[in-house]
Amino acid sequence: MSQYWTHKSRTYRQTGGYKRVFRKSEDDVPAMPSPPFGKLIQKIKTSDLEQDAKDFADSSKIGDVKLVSSYNWLDNSGPNSSILIPGKPPRWTPHTSPPVLSEDDGKYFRDKNAARFPKHPMEPAVVACIEADPKIPETTDIAACGSTIGNLLRFVRGQDKTFRMLVEKVNNTVFLIRRENSPRELIPDVRGYGHSFPEAYTTWDYDVTGSASHQRIIGYKFGGLDLVVRFEADGYLAPDDKSSPQSSIKPGKREERSVEGLIDDLINTVSESNITVPLPKSISAVQVKRGTSSVDQKNIFDLKTRGIRSKTIKDHLAQELPRLWVSRIPNFILAFHTRGEFKNEDIQIKDVRQDVDKWENDHAIDLERLAALLHHIIDIVSSIPAGKMEISHQSTGTLEVREQLPDAGDVLSSEVRERWESLSKFRKCLMGGGDIPDEKVKSSGEKSVIDDENEENHDDNDDEDHGGIEWDENAGDDFTACSDRCGYCGECSY
Repeated sequence: MSQYWTHKSRTYRQTGGYKRVFRKSEDDVPAMPSPPFGKLIQKIKTSDLEQDAKDFADSSKIGDVKLVSSYNWLDNSGPNSSILIPGKPPRWTPHTSPPVLSEDDGKYFRDKNAARFPKHPMEPAVVACIEADPKIPETTDIAACGSTIGNLLRFVRGQDKTFRMLVEKVNNTVFLIRRENSPRELIPDVRGYGHSFPEAYTTWDYDVTGSASHQRIIGYKFGGLDLVVRFEADGYLAPDDKSSPQSSIKPGKREERSVEGLIDDLINTVSESNITVPLPKSISAVQVKRGTSSVDQKNIFDLKTRGIRSKTIKDHLAQELPRLWVSRIPNFILAFHTRGEFKNEDIQIKDVRQDVDKWENDHAIDLERLAALLHHIIDIVSSIPAGKMEISHQSTGTLEVREQLPDAGDVLSSEVRERWESLSKFRKCLMGGGDIPDEKVKSSGEKSVIDDENEENHDDNDDEDHGGIEWDENAGDDFTACSDRCGYCGECSY
């Protein structure tokens, strides 16, 4: 049975070079055929959305953005996947003397969440949300990831990219789950420096040592709906690195730590961050560990690498703005290379909030269509007794709504679904739609109060996908597009 090796970390050596550390991964999964399609229910064309889109002219901007939760996937050699809640992304740690990097040569999954927890890829995010704020099920209309929202945005903009997603309604919330041919599907023909560069220029802090990726869940209002969206963040800018405007931040020196400081950090890491907290019975396959700190959304950045020849002839930021709009990432790092060398003057760090706002204003019509489409999806799945369907985009301009076949499974395990449903019922009850279930209420001298089901969650004080292969969350094609002929030298026009 074939095996493959994946990069998990790099160790900086005193000589100034990098030593790649490889760990054995699970068996490689061969290319899988597409899952079968269910019966066609209806087709949606962009023109079908025009009339309804006018109703969202005043609400097609994102507002009330908040960080709901976060988590890190941890690399461990055990049979079970582990997450750290709250999570923390790697810190930007550039070099004074840039090393020459080797090209990417590992194996990378299209969907890291599905690869690590294939049966219910959204479940770790759901648990992280409930642990951080038990009211989330009451107020969430749509729970999705950056990939699914991004694909729907691409559809309403008339862009040609095939995709599939599962749709399932759990009480008041409609979940959108990306669907690949296999949960462990790999990104083919990875080239360039989209993985080796962040490995060399970012560092996991001591309290999140052993992390493999950082997932964030943000909440915001759009089109009259409350959304929670999961995405992957590439890293964060430490506050003390931002004394000058972000648009003019210069790469600094990698942090030098004393032996005493390293020992203190190690003691804190062992004593605080690696404590296994009581795990909701809902996800026994995922071990939850307690994190010690989180990072403000304003410090998060997205990262892309490109060949130096494209620096003056292509607007790379413009291509990324739709994705940055979905994930509300405020900082963008664009690094250009020449044969694997990223000179400091060729690394740009920019605060892109104004650029994202301008993009939002310039694409108001597209966003009105997106709002109409989201409402339409909610209406359709709400009319289906099972509360399940699948959406696919196989031809430009047409979205197919199909029956969801049994092989698709469920968005949540039965235990987590029960928790979500029991918490979301209070939304209906408190809005006058019914009585609060007796077993969830205890009498007091004042008002009836919700029984302390969330006490086990509050004690943990827990906290929270980014675009890889275009809208994929896992930086899939974050690499330069040089040709074979030039040997990926960084001097082509891509």
